[in-house]
Amino acid sequence: MKKFINLLFVLIIGIVFVTGCSFGPKPESTVSNFIDAGKKFDLTQMATMVNPADAQKVTDMTKGKDSKAETDQYQQYFMDYFKDNASKITYTIKGTKVEKDNATVTVDFKYVDGGPLLKATLGDVFSKAISLAFTGVQVKDDEMGQMLVSSMAKQKETIKETTAEKTIDISLSKIDNKWLINKPSDELLDVFMSNFISVGNEINKSMNSGTNANKGQMTFMEQAKKDNKTIITKAIGDEIPLATIIIKVNSAQEQANITAQYSSPKVAKDGAKFLVVNLDITNTTNKAFTFDPQLLIVDDKGREFKTYDSIGAIDNYLNYKELSPSIKETGNLVYELPKDAASYNLVVGKSGSNEVYQIVLK
Repeated sequence: MKKFINLLFVLIIGIVFVTGCSFGPKPESTVSNFIDAGKKFDLTQMATMVNPADAQKVTDMTKGKDSKAETDQYQQYFMDYFKDNASKITYTIKGTKVEKDNATVTVDFKYVDGGPLLKATLGDVFSKAISLAFTGVQVKDDEMGQMLVSSMAKQKETIKETTAEKTIDISLSKIDNKWLINKPSDELLDVFMSNFISVGNEINKSMNSGTNANKGQMTFMEQAKKDNKTIITKAIGDEIPLATIIIKVNSAQEQANITAQYSSPKVAKDGAKFLVVNLDITNTTNKAFTFDPQLLIVDDKGREFKTYDSIGAIDNYLNYKELSPSIKETGNLVYELPKDAASYNLVVGKSGSNEVYQIVLK
């Protein structure tokens, strides 16, 4: 009997040992801990679950170029905003794929979308800053911080809080027997930053992009013809159903300058003119989204032009307008064209179809 008990004891110890060895660290545990730290907006704790080579990207999320003490109170306002939003994040881990020392964890997120608020705030502050600049007033850093905070507080009174949903694949590697997140993407960090990262990238891209198509590349219309797209001609006043919106051009007017209520006029460059296109846009989906105008102007010489950066330069601009479902928005898109553009069309492709619409403006 004693031998039997000893043998049984050895077997139990062996089972426990084998079972214990199978319960090593899991990649989804790292991801859960990372998100839970993010819900507390604890950037330091989040960074401990990231590959050391990439950890600084997390800790630097809220650092600006100016870290002077007098700006801290304004930075704190935004930190509090992010913390409050982060606490509302919900998530579900959908699955995990492991291949040796690499893994991918797929997560469904639901979080606060601060994009519309930021765009409205920046548009308001930009208009005021431009107006002050034209009057010779130099805005100091702390004054700009105060303008941002005041404008954001005001915009929060009218802009309803909305949520976004996103599915993200998170890459991990096992390092020293620990699963660590590799190169956390802007898409992932945006969840904790209420979409402020993507909005900043959108605005930078818009401001840095040129108006003309890059040389050496096919124009949109050349590519459409090469792909045998069906080109449908429409007129001002025609409604055009696209994949997610219905658009209707109300008018197109050439102007030497444009202006907004809180800014001084902007004058077209030498040899150029502004084209102000007034449109109705209706979101035909069941979910609000931000309108990123992908409508080109093509002139009689085949030149293509993107929208002019009209944020703060004209009233009722449509650039980055938040579109609620089934509610018509009326506003303006601005283009800067050469004076020798004798005629031109507004051109847009219908996503998911073979159709391209060209609206004759002149």
